[in-house]
Amino acid sequence: MLLRGRSAILFIGLVACGRPRDDRSRPDTASGGDTAVVATSDVSGPMTPCPAGATYSLSDTGDWATAIEEGRRAVLRIGTTTIDTVDVAFGVHAVGRDSLLFLPVRAYDVDSAEAATMSAPAASPEEHVLCTPEGRRVVSTLVPHFNSGFSSPSVIDSTLYYWGLSLQDAGGRYRLYAIRHSARDGRLDSVFLREETPATDFRYFYSPPFERDGAIVFEGGEARVLIDREAWRILEAEGRPTAPGNPR
Repeated sequence: MLLRGRSAILFIGLVACGRPRDDRSRPDTASGGDTAVVATSDVSGPMTPCPAGATYSLSDTGDWATAIEEGRRAVLRIGTTTIDTVDVAFGVHAVGRDSLLFLPVRAYDVDSAEAATMSAPAASPEEHVLCTPEGRRVVSTLVPHFNSGFSSPSVIDSTLYYWGLSLQDAGGRYRLYAIRHSARDGRLDSVFLREETPATDFRYFYSPPFERDGAIVFEGGEARVLIDREAWRILEAEGRPTAPGNPR
């Protein structure tokens, strides 16, 4: 049985498997920029583990909302044991060895006046987490330039792809990177895309990366970039006109 979200698929019965200064016209990478982009191994967040070899299920799907966004959530379980309540749009992904990647959604208290303005029970996405048999690791502590609110991660063939955002000044100017990280072998690759000031609260202003004809497409803001999946270099970059009514 499948539950389809906005940008991912949730599997029922899921089994866990095992500031660069370069010119904007020239990409900088993890191996070639003047500041290396590296992954770390800091552990953060609650230590509720995801046991090795367990069979997981998703059930009790329902809506959630905040004052500025809304979505759907489901309960991730092992048998009758609750692991977490997760965002349906992002999904639950098996990565690395006996590890799961998901976005927790937690309820919070609101008064009756605020509740009346919401389309669903009050709950909010927190930080993306990597859940392992040893505990949980907040993704933003494991890989560089990861922002749960704007990085729009996706998982393709057990590899994490996301927008890297490096804040440059108090005016909200960011350096944007296309980044991928393989939990299985610890490999991380990045390429500089451009500088931008995303004056918005819209979580999916930068769309989740997706694969097309052997390339990974990063589409968001006012541009669209195709990255060679093998060499991790820019194949094509073009402006993307803003559609009428698209959040800015």
